[in-house]
Parts: sequence; C-alpha cells; structure tokens
Amino acid sequence: MIQILVPVAFTEKSDNALTYALTLAGKFPSRVVLLHCFSAYLSLGEYEDGIPVEVVPGSDQTALEEREQKARNKLKRLCDQIREGMTPSQRENMIIEDLFEFGYPEDVITRVSNRMSADVVVMGTKSKGETIKELLGSVTSDVIKDASSPVLAVPVNSGVDLEKLSRVLFLTDFGDDDYISFHKLIRLITPFKTQIHAVHFCLRDPDKTDLRRLDRFRDYCYATYRNHEIISSFNVGAEYVKALEEYLATNQIDLIAMTRRKRNVIAKFFLPSLTRKTLFSIDIPLLVFHI
Repeated sequence: MIQILVPVAFTEKSDNALTYALTLAGKFPSRVVLLHCFSAYLSLGEYEDGIPVEVVPGSDQTALEEREQKARNKLKRLCDQIREGMTPSQRENMIIEDLFEFGYPEDVITRVSNRMSADVVVMGTKSKGETIKELLGSVTSDVIKDASSPVLAVPVNSGVDLEKLSRVLFLTDFGDDDYISFHKLIRLITPFKTQIHAVHFCLRDPDKTDLRRLDRFRDYCYATYRNHEIISSFNVGAEYVKALEEYLATNQIDLIAMTRRKRNVIAKFFLPSLTRKTLFSIDIPLLVFHI
C-alpha cells in the first residue's frame, strides 16, 4: 500500500497538489492522509476575503478557538467531499484520512511524514515568475531539506496530466546512491506508461569513469527494469539552467526527479544568480528523493 501525505491549507496551490495526489493514489492500493497544520500565531495558508488571517500572541482566546474549529470543519468537509466523489473501486483501494496538528508546517509535515513513513509528500508551490526560493516556498524547501520521505512539489499552475505522465527526467550522475532513488521512482510510476530520461548534465565531455558508470547503469536497468523504456545519456552544456530548460522543452518532460543528496545539484536551484531565471516557468512538478 502506498502512503501519501498531503498538507492542505485550503488555498489554490494546495488544492492543485491534492488533485495531483489523489490521481496518483488512484493508481495503487493507497492511504492518503490530508494534514492541516494549525498555528496560534499565524494561520498559515488561511484567508478571509483574500487576506491572510493573523493572530497576535495574547489575542482573544475565544477568537482563536473559533478559528481552530473553523479549520477543523474545513478539513472534515474536504475529506467528506473526496469520499463522496469516489467510485466503488476507489473506495476499495483508497483510504482517506484527515489529521489536524498544531505547530509550524515545516516542522509538523516533516515529523508526520517520518512517523508514517510516507512514500511521498505532495505539496503545492507557487507558480512561474517567482524566484526559485519563492517558487518552492519556504515551507516546501524546508521540508525538502529535512524530511526523509520523497517530496513532490507541484506548481499551482501545473498543466501536467498525471493520467498520462508520459516522460520523466531523472537527474543523475549514475552514482551508486542514485540506484536507490531510481528504484523508488520506478515504484511510483509503475502504473503509468512512462518513458524515463536518466540524464547527467555536465560542463565537460564525460571521461572514462563517467562512461563506465553510464554503461553499468544501462546494464542494471536492462536487467532489472526490462518492461520500462529508459533512455540514459549525458548532456554537455556550458550553462546548466539553459541546457536543462532546453531539454525539458524539447523532450516534453512531465516530471523532474532527483536525489537530495546531491548538494552540487540542488544548490543550483537556489543560487542567487539563478533565482532571476524562471527555471520552472513551464510549471513542471519536481520530485526529490533523499539518501
């Protein structure tokens, strides 16, 4: 059974992530936990008439209790609506649960995902035109950094149809640790007819060691994942972001996957010099594994 954790904040970006998560869950026997994180200091993600609701420490306790109950009711209604819309076959294979926790989201989400050994945490992010830090959101980036579970960051305007999920780009250097992440990726996309592009983006031509790693990875995939279409290669380019963006567009990639261990790779997404470039301007979800 696949364990999926979905933090919900009753906003457009979390709604989109929830839709993505439910579509994924429908492909497996699955348990989906909808988590709402409630803070007494700031109702993160909660809005009244488009304005964030703030609560100052020491404010009226009755108002705080009313806000808490309102959030609990929203979470319950959301779960009830999902259950009511499920088909008989979905009811047999999918368990929907709600969880209401106190604390800051970046702390609570990490704690809960570790506790339930989530196969994936699906989180909504901001959309294009933002800096990379803003795009992922401080909460999402903190969870990506600290959680042991894979995190799937879904941009609010992502137009990807998860029913198709035709092409996935797996960023790799063909090192030993990537075999673990690749196996987890295969597990998540097995129900889909997906072409996987395992690519190492590099600044120089591969040397003999690089080529041996590539050959070993290809041999492993052929022996282990014979039923999957896997393309593995190097992509040499002077500008990492430009090469990546061109590859995404040319190959019509639906999802990017990578291993968090690679600080030299993940750092590229947060370098100040790159935040001005809209790497995710085409709104492609990012799946990050942890080693």
